[in-house]
Amino acid sequence: MRNIKAKDSRYNAISPRMWKKRPRNAGLLIARNLTVRALRKAGLSHVLRDQMAIVGILYPPSIPVQWLIQAGNALLRQVTSKPHACIEFPAGTGRRSKDSRSADLADTLIENNIVLGFAKDTTHFPDVFRFTADRIIPLGLLDRRTIDVTFQAVVGTLPSTDVLEAVEHLPPELLAAAVLPGRSLKTIFEIVQRHSSSSRQNPSTTRIDAYYGFGEAADWGKALAADLADYAAGRIAWAKVDRGALISGPSGTGKTMLVQVLAATCEVPLFAHSLARWQAQGHLGDLLAAMNAAFDEATNNAPCILFIDELDSIGSRDQFSGEHEKYSREVVNGLLECVDGVGKREGVVVIGATNMAAKIDPALLRPGRLGRHLQIMLPDAEARSGILRHHLSGDLTGEDLSYAVSCLDGATGAVIEQVVRDARRFARTERREMTTTDIATALPARIRLSDAAFVRVCIHEAGHAVVGHLLSEVSGNILVETKVSREFMVGHVGNQTSFHRIPGFDRTRAAYIAEITTLLAGLAAETVILGEHADGGGGSKDSDLYLATILAAEMEVSFGLGAALACTTASDSEQLVARLDSDPALRRVTEVILAECMTGAQGLLREHRRALERIAREMAAATGLDDNHFFDIIELASTDLDEDTIRPIIAPAQ
Repeated sequence: MRNIKAKDSRYNAISPRMWKKRPRNAGLLIARNLTVRALRKAGLSHVLRDQMAIVGILYPPSIPVQWLIQAGNALLRQVTSKPHACIEFPAGTGRRSKDSRSADLADTLIENNIVLGFAKDTTHFPDVFRFTADRIIPLGLLDRRTIDVTFQAVVGTLPSTDVLEAVEHLPPELLAAAVLPGRSLKTIFEIVQRHSSSSRQNPSTTRIDAYYGFGEAADWGKALAADLADYAAGRIAWAKVDRGALISGPSGTGKTMLVQVLAATCEVPLFAHSLARWQAQGHLGDLLAAMNAAFDEATNNAPCILFIDELDSIGSRDQFSGEHEKYSREVVNGLLECVDGVGKREGVVVIGATNMAAKIDPALLRPGRLGRHLQIMLPDAEARSGILRHHLSGDLTGEDLSYAVSCLDGATGAVIEQVVRDARRFARTERREMTTTDIATALPARIRLSDAAFVRVCIHEAGHAVVGHLLSEVSGNILVETKVSREFMVGHVGNQTSFHRIPGFDRTRAAYIAEITTLLAGLAAETVILGEHADGGGGSKDSDLYLATILAAEMEVSFGLGAALACTTASDSEQLVARLDSDPALRRVTEVILAECMTGAQGLLREHRRALERIAREMAAATGLDDNHFFDIIELASTDLDEDTIRPIIAPAQ
């Protein structure tokens, strides 16, 4: 906590027209205008009329607190001759609110007629300040109106449209540095354009700690940064550094951004390449020459990161066929030669990114090459909240965004960034500050299930949970959670039951049969309770029917767990589907397995119908269950619950 007195008394009016001479510091003017506007908007204009007040102001990280303290003191000197104070509350101040400093703060609040306290988060205000304050209010955003006032006061003219559009997204500190008395609009525009060009060439300057949703990849990145620093300082040999990794995950989860942020965190150059860029050089010889040149450039600038985007486009040698097989094989062999060996690329960390890890040649993934496989999954609720706050850049501080976070279940980081961008545009179009309503308006389109459809979903997932639990000792799959959603984004279904496979579990034919039975248990539950099943169990490569069909076919022609021991088809889903299409005998055997497993699932669910119905009811009420709650219900369902069995699973909509 610091009490900072302003040293500059030149700024002694509220409106720029009242300034005694043209101000030189645009930053102080921005801070002053935002503070005055925040007070007026919150109904605290009496502060500007020399009436006693204690006000907490939440400011975004983009506004330097030094500006706020200095401008706040200058403002208070103009509006009152009585004692006043502007106080900064940095992070951690609130946790120290009960020590001896509390008494000092209480004295400060008593002795001063007007006190303005500035903090980035409500929790930073000590208890005594929160108890005493008239209000705690947000500072507000740097918008076009504030920029207009700043130009008018400092430069003497309003900015033209092209200048305004160029500067409105600048960080406030850069804006203040660009807008100086005597500087023409043309000069300001040229300065901003140079900054924009530089920013596009270096899109990421933030360390990896500031980002959310990267999971294990972030941990690996921080460890790599430490190792590269030790290597550069000569403390460890290059052989001890993790020299390569594959990053995989759904499109839009931030794989490319991760690599950019990782390079900034490691403080090393980043060289980005792709097969398409190398192919653009010409025929095979030109492609291989471009590939080698890329690695030579990286080696000459080591330590550095060489990034290969869309690595799956290079392919895997065990999947090549046809007239282009020789060409494709040469490309893979050329890349293997480039990434192979410690001495050939000392100081170069090679990272590949893909949406389809299964299409990468296994030889590329061996230790010493891209030996680390890092998966970026869709962000959970905590990560979505962090990503949303990150892109808000301090805006809407203190606002409850839980509804938006919930509605973004299944969204990638790219989708969340687009939501914030759209919300800013809505507010900018109406020349006002962004609100939570703008965020809600910008959320992706959602589908709401009818009562009947939601009942079916709850029964379906409850079926997976019950059968999966009953067969866990045979399948080796342990229930993690089951969740349902009445509403979900278009293109994403938020209903799933997750299991964790016990590492090293004995995978016999019985284990596969148990897993197939669990996969079909959702459809079986619908049939047991509702008399028939709907189409929700099939239709896509991640559907219950598809996965069950692949497992059944693998048993017969890949794993030697069927009528024959011969392995006649690789354990690849596309090859298995093609084999099923062309082999009627395999299709019949697979169908028999699926039918027997469906019958088994239905029998288990009829036997445990009471538990099935109770779990479906609980899921409808809570929209999901973790394993602890699930086991509690299973235990309760074994008692006499006649009252529950006659109640409807979900109460009719009012």
